[in-house]
Amino acid sequence: MLNRRLLRTKAVQALYARQLTADANRLLALDHIDEAFAPDLNSMEPQDRKKLAGMKRLASITLDEFIKHGKPAEDEELPAQVLKVARSAYEAYNRQTVTDGEKMVRRVLNETESIYVDFIRVISMIIELSHQAKIDRERRYDDPEFPFPKDSGLNSNRIIQVLEEDASLQEEIIRNGISWQNDMNLIRKVYRDALRKDEVYEAYCKESTHTVEEDQAIIQHILRQVLFKHEIPLEYFVQRDLYWDDHSELIRSLAIKTLKSADNSHTFQLAPFTKDWEEDRFFVEELCRIVVQENDQYAVYLDEQLKNWELERIALVDLIILKTALAELIHFPGIPVKVTINEFIEIAKRYSTPKSGKFVNGVLDVLSVKLAKEGIIRKSGRGLIDNK
Repeated sequence: MLNRRLLRTKAVQALYARQLTADANRLLALDHIDEAFAPDLNSMEPQDRKKLAGMKRLASITLDEFIKHGKPAEDEELPAQVLKVARSAYEAYNRQTVTDGEKMVRRVLNETESIYVDFIRVISMIIELSHQAKIDRERRYDDPEFPFPKDSGLNSNRIIQVLEEDASLQEEIIRNGISWQNDMNLIRKVYRDALRKDEVYEAYCKESTHTVEEDQAIIQHILRQVLFKHEIPLEYFVQRDLYWDDHSELIRSLAIKTLKSADNSHTFQLAPFTKDWEEDRFFVEELCRIVVQENDQYAVYLDEQLKNWELERIALVDLIILKTALAELIHFPGIPVKVTINEFIEIAKRYSTPKSGKFVNGVLDVLSVKLAKEGIIRKSGRGLIDNK
């Protein structure tokens, strides 16, 4: 079932992508300033290139003040044209960055929903492989160089029969647009080069009868050792999903649980993807919204904590992880402090530098105590649990 760590990871990914687009939008805003103060080569009037260059530099500095503080420096009088151009560039930057940020959140949520589709796809692939087994077993003449036992096969497996006969599974396959019609070469290749060459499956096919336990065991073996480990199906899944490494553990877990329930039609049930997708969606959206809204304040907290560091020297992903953790610590009172800290330590270990886990741990440990004493972090309900 979908877990909170994956959701936290998705929030971090969305915020990281948003920052990259913000940096790109800043460059576009600087291009706008360059264009505004470029010499007019078609003008008959003399061009003061030195003055234009100075105004361009001043507008660029003002743009960064807008980006950082939302307004220009108060102690500096700016020429009206400089202020006008810088403000226009900032407004364009801000509009695009807000739009891009919303797109990034939608994208990671769509990626998360696609996990369920890929889970159904994996189950569907097993069924499709059984069709290949049926064709293979019905072939009158086998390849003499590569003989294969036909006493039984995947198509005679009780688990497969339950899957094929279940109306809810067939509806999910259709509803999610899963079809192998254009990928039959892949299915044949997986069957021929992965499944038929698997010693455990070959041994299974040498026996004409099997217990339910044996049928379940071979299905679990095919799932775990063939589909999730052989290079042919793995390459297919990785090409479909750039985040397969992140998603595969959950997909595998859902598939294992579903297949275990398929010993007979009365017990079969598709493993639930999540308890409440709307709640999960809100969690990701709210984390991202809070980090963007409170970004400047979180920078102050971190700046005070990291007096010997410049925030610009900290790896961008570490900075985003810290700010996302602060958003959860402060704005989600029902989540215990230790749970938040431990979860973001693990995210830092997986997605940042080798030393990031210890760095994030050290910063959040101290900050969480400090902010709790100041009344900024206030926990209630389950959030009061001290997970030592």
